[in-house]
Amino acid sequence: METAWILDGKKPWEEEKNEMSLPRKVKDFLQWMKEKQGFRPFRLEDRAMVDQYSRESVFFDLSFTNFWAWEEVFHYYWKMVGDTLAVVYITLEQVPAVILMPGPSRRLEAAVHVLRELFGRWGYSLICEYIPEEWLPLYKGLGVPTEVSTHRDWSDYVYDVADFTLLEGGANKSRRRELKLVEGIDGVHFEPLRQELFHPMLQVFDRWCQDRDCKSCFFGCERQAFARLENIWEEGRYYGGLVYIEEEPMAFALGETLGNCACYSFQKNAVNLRGLTYYISYRCVLLPGHPPQLNWCEDMGLAGLRENKLHYRPSRLVDKYTVTIRP
Repeated sequence: METAWILDGKKPWEEEKNEMSLPRKVKDFLQWMKEKQGFRPFRLEDRAMVDQYSRESVFFDLSFTNFWAWEEVFHYYWKMVGDTLAVVYITLEQVPAVILMPGPSRRLEAAVHVLRELFGRWGYSLICEYIPEEWLPLYKGLGVPTEVSTHRDWSDYVYDVADFTLLEGGANKSRRRELKLVEGIDGVHFEPLRQELFHPMLQVFDRWCQDRDCKSCFFGCERQAFARLENIWEEGRYYGGLVYIEEEPMAFALGETLGNCACYSFQKNAVNLRGLTYYISYRCVLLPGHPPQLNWCEDMGLAGLRENKLHYRPSRLVDKYTVTIRP
């Protein structure tokens, strides 16, 4: 199978895209939060601490992996405020926001009071994002007016493994057909992920990128974000599978356990092959020790992605909430 390679696995505008040109006020705010208020970037030694605060949720957005992979785009800085883990970052709309991850006291008053005052000094509302529904009651009774919102585009697709792997009956005819199509291709091979397969996964990205313009990537360069995981790879934490066709890596899915769910935060197909998405996910969920649910994350409002995720009949959509508190 012939392959056209991208020089050094990158396109010339990737770094410029991922360095999100921030307004001067936002840059000054981040610098002030770091130098004067004690917020700092995540380090590898912070992972165990973040795990303690994120383990309740199935959201990739609250994981150490997310904070590490996308740090160059969203500029994550964190600090403990009482027993609340507060993560300040810059949204795609280029305004500051915060993720508050409650500690053992299950109280957010101290963190909200401190951060509202800090954001207010710069004329910003305190925007608290990526809030699971079970955390919403913690925002009630804060003694300040709050605005609660959610958006369908950012809801996560969660599937029960027992239903996802079901192939019998007329309702699952398309699943059987898709598996048969892929399994019938000469040279198809599924390989469970391990660290030495990291560079073949990057090759999948290279193939996927070669016919696409990075300027249209939703969050910035996903390949660059994924490449950062090589520095924090931990056997047993990350799992999934890599699909070879004629000895060439052509698709992969990488997940980690969040709550009782396998969150597949990075998944790429380098070839437009019907059934490949289901095939690789089907093989992944059959791996020993796989959690009883899998999360395919959000669709970002992209019509094709939404149609594909609905096609496999999620058991539920998990909403993410935003609470806005004015200065």
